[in-house]
Amino acid sequence: MNTKYPLTPEGVERKQKQLFELPDKELREVALEVSRDLRSWVFSNFEVTEEQRAYYEKMPVDYNLIMGWQSASSIINRDLVIFGDVPSSYTAEQKRKRKTKTEVSAEVNYSESDGWGGNVGVTISF
Repeated sequence: MNTKYPLTPEGVERKQKQLFELPDKELREVALEVSRDLRSWVFSNFEVTEEQRAYYEKMPVDYNLIMGWQSASSIINRDLVIFGDVPSSYTAEQKRKRKTKTEVSAEVNYSESDGWGGNVGVTISF
């Protein structure tokens, strides 16, 4: 189950499709792991370049938690996290100025008669 994919838009989509084949209980366990420490989960589940690793390691703990919570919400609902293209090379100035942006849209509902459902959309761009 722990096939490592490259940390690219295609690799992220393939990993999520693999996760979505899990039974609900196992998927919840993965979502909890993602919510606690997205950075560690990414390093354990994706092939990352040295540049990607260095960038992730510099992210503040709070931002890592926020991204983890947002990603976990999407995963547990079996909605794809849209992972944007990561530029293959940066100049020193571009590295200093680059930003990671996470957008979330959600409509989740619950009733005793129908249970819960909805959609959670997460888009990560660089």
